[in-house]
Amino acid sequence: MTSQTFPFAVRLIGFSPEEEAAFDASFSIRQGRGYGYFRLVEDNLQDPDLYIVKAAQLKALVTLADLRPTEVRPAMLVGTPEVALPYPVVDDPVRWEQLYATLDDLVEKRADALSRLEASDIVTVPERRRRDRVDRDLTDPADYEKMRARVRDNGVVLVVDKTPALRDYLSDLLARQKVPVLWVSDEAEAVEACKNEPVAVVMINTSTPSVDPYRLCWGIKEKDSPVRIAVVFLVSKPFEYDLDQARYVGADGFLNKPLASHHLVAALKKFLP
Repeated sequence: MTSQTFPFAVRLIGFSPEEEAAFDASFSIRQGRGYGYFRLVEDNLQDPDLYIVKAAQLKALVTLADLRPTEVRPAMLVGTPEVALPYPVVDDPVRWEQLYATLDDLVEKRADALSRLEASDIVTVPERRRRDRVDRDLTDPADYEKMRARVRDNGVVLVVDKTPALRDYLSDLLARQKVPVLWVSDEAEAVEACKNEPVAVVMINTSTPSVDPYRLCWGIKEKDSPVRIAVVFLVSKPFEYDLDQARYVGADGFLNKPLASHHLVAALKKFLP
């Protein structure tokens, strides 16, 4: 059995808000009893450890196919699909004991696969796509135009923060990735930098005094611009990420602090060419 003690991140695909709430409640109750799990909310940019997919939702199955699950990032289906797929299946409605037995088995196989990869020095591939593939019948035209916006080549990462410890950590990490970094400490400087520098990603520490991350994001996002600047919130308590407000101002997602280096690098790869 793997020695990992922290909870595994699960991305749910195709479930209703009520079903997602049921998973949250069950995951919470199970804490401290065997492997732990938690649901990645929609805008969380952390890569998942596993996928759980509603088999009755065709769009969910299409999304899963695009994500290309592997032994390292496995998938399971809730409900029996209309066509045979190479993933374990559990009942719908969910029987929690059955679901956890299947999840735990996937975790064990995942640990074995990771051990083999580490032994062979093969690097695992991060999640390829966080948002759904564009489909003319399913995608709003405004979303389609947003996805088509060009990302800057050799773009700069702009960090909005006043904390020396976080600055030092990110500076060292991004330097090793050969990603150029700019630093500002307030909203006016951030907006000005986005106008005058080739900024590709803005990372806003939501704990920065006198900075409203939603207002700043709104100021950075130029409507109808052919160049896309991604905005990522770096979140810690007591800040609560408001999904509706974040979507309204155009935020691209968030990462929880403290930041794990591999989660940060994987998130940046989603927005940098």
